[in-house]
Amino acid sequence: MSKTNELTVNGEVKRILFQSMELIMNNIKANIDHLDQNFKYTKKFIDLVHDGLTNKRKFFLLASGRSAFILQCFATRLVHLGAEVYIVTNLASMPALEKSDILIVLSGSGTTGIVVSLLNNYVNTVKPYGIVTITSHPETVIGRIGDITIKLKGRSKRDKAVGDTAVLAPEGTMFEIAAFCYLDAIIAELAIKIGKTDKDMLNKHSQST
Repeated sequence: MSKTNELTVNGEVKRILFQSMELIMNNIKANIDHLDQNFKYTKKFIDLVHDGLTNKRKFFLLASGRSAFILQCFATRLVHLGAEVYIVTNLASMPALEKSDILIVLSGSGTTGIVVSLLNNYVNTVKPYGIVTITSHPETVIGRIGDITIKLKGRSKRDKAVGDTAVLAPEGTMFEIAAFCYLDAIIAELAIKIGKTDKDMLNKHSQST
């Protein structure tokens, strides 16, 4: 094994990619335990989205950077469940936020400048039906704006790296992958709750045949 592809930690040599995957998987397991112990917040999230699907509310999703890609994946699955979804980026290209709508914000740090700016310039014009924020830092301005705030465990870009293995999951990787896993699991819960099958969701897919 090439030394460039291995890393020694506590006397044990492993391929770097496996150490990275193991680190990420351990964080997901930590999040499962954390979310289970605080399930009342996730239940409120599920109930809000279920209400939105049932009552044909519009969903607005707001994030930046890699978190925006994760919310795009969540948006796709919401569409497969029959939702009307908008990614908040260019304000001129989407309908105005209304009191009947639902806003979901994803920010590991809870301080992402462009997200805060969009919240100030866009969301403050009207109070939507429900706001969900998902972050590692509920105490921040983004965390505090939520009617429902979901805390996910995992280092965000604002958190100081600890130890030589931080490069195995740089910056916000731990939060972002936990968020991706969590939001896909939320879709699974909702699909079963509203009686949607995999075939039903496939029929909503733009490339289904």
